[in-house]
Amino acid sequence: MEFYQPSKHTDAQLQAAIQDHPKVIVFLQADWCGDCKAIKPFVKELRQLAEQKGAFWIDADRDANIEFAKEQGLRGIPAFILFDQGQQKAHIGNGERLAPQAVQAWLAQEL
Repeated sequence: MEFYQPSKHTDAQLQAAIQDHPKVIVFLQADWCGDCKAIKPFVKELRQLAEQKGAFWIDADRDANIEFAKEQGLRGIPAFILFDQGQQKAHIGNGERLAPQAVQAWLAQEL
């Protein structure tokens, strides 16, 4: 099983993506996070599902993007956040272990 390797982005790049695309999924995680490691084997598939449904996907690192996380009221990781027309619409994850099926169901419902 292959672990997803998130890309690094600045807060400015995250904000630009959120403003430039109608629907955006942000995957907020950290390399040291055990629950993030548990979901990473499934993230590539989750990303493909989100992109098939028309969402732009961008990765965020909890440590490198701490100001972004604070601005969005995100306290726990892993988290998947949906932005619609530049505004946070919904998120799943508050520091608990997420089942891939729960994230798939959330994407299907929200996108």
